[in-house]
Amino acid sequence: MTFNAKILKQRREFLQLNPLDVVKRLYENGIDVSPTSISNWEEGVSAPDADMLPALCEVLKCKVHELFEEGKK
Repeated sequence: MTFNAKILKQRREFLQLNPLDVVKRLYENGIDVSPTSISNWEEGVSAPDADMLPALCEVLKCKVHELFEEGKK
């Protein structure tokens, strides 16, 4: 399975959050990331670490598997 950057951005925009909102909410959950990291995730430059996924999904109100695509490498 491959991280789907497009879905991440769609979820954030659907919830009317900007990248800084996501950073602040992750920080409240003990995850320290920068707005640049969020941007890199959304552009497919990098992906969040696995240990961040539960908190990220809590912020984006989705399930972990929703942020991944099957069959792509």
